[in-house]
Amino acid sequence: MLRQIVADKNNRLAKLKKEVPLEAVLDRIGHAGPPRSFKQALMASGISVIAEIKKASPSKGNFGLAVRVSELAQKYELGGAAAISVLTEEDHFKGSVDDLCEARLAVSLPVLRKDFIIDSYQLYESRMLGADAVLLIAGLLPTGRLKEYLSICAYLGLDTLVETRSAAEIAAALQAGASIIGINNRDLNTFDTDIAHTEKLAHLVPEDVLLVSESGIFSAQDVRRMAAAGADAVLIGEAIVKAVDIVQKIKEMSGGQTCGQDKNLRN
Repeated sequence: MLRQIVADKNNRLAKLKKEVPLEAVLDRIGHAGPPRSFKQALMASGISVIAEIKKASPSKGNFGLAVRVSELAQKYELGGAAAISVLTEEDHFKGSVDDLCEARLAVSLPVLRKDFIIDSYQLYESRMLGADAVLLIAGLLPTGRLKEYLSICAYLGLDTLVETRSAAEIAAALQAGASIIGINNRDLNTFDTDIAHTEKLAHLVPEDVLLVSESGIFSAQDVRRMAAAGADAVLIGEAIVKAVDIVQKIKEMSGGQTCGQDKNLRN
């Protein structure tokens, strides 16, 4: 599945770069306004909730969102989310860059662009669109390229969440200079999900690096488990999007942390 997603992304990028050359993107970046600090938002005491705007997934199909993206983002902010993640991948997750723009205009929270970034063009595009942070998937980027992309993001003022799935990928992320590392509980090849994956790998993330547990988190109990493992934040999509009362669901998740969370619990 991951191979097909990347192939489709390459095809879309080839067309986009012809329609909107990099020079045009660079000209427009100056109109994006200053970025909001995604990293600072995750540094508050306790465990932070990154609430995701997600319309569909390859494994679960269409989520049938009944509200506008702007309204959804406002509910996330009202519920106490620390930041918002917006899935912008078009073919398999039914997202769009318009969703990113709409969400950011609706709230004061920092907004993460979650996509399959495989070309530096997408970093400049993300800043042009108003993103405050981007997701970089270590499994898709050789260490040298990951380091290059982190440098470009620093230049653009973009924070980065570097997603990992293994000890080797965590090591590569650290070598590249990542300051926020995500552990994805979902295997992007099979879409099998187990939050024990964070518990297994969390100790490999140094305490001066922020740790985000991603995917498979559905309850306050799950949040408590991730906090106990040493996570500083959790990224939650499906459980929030499908909730009957979205504001209450985020409040429930935010209250699911353990008191006095200590990153040294990873060791």
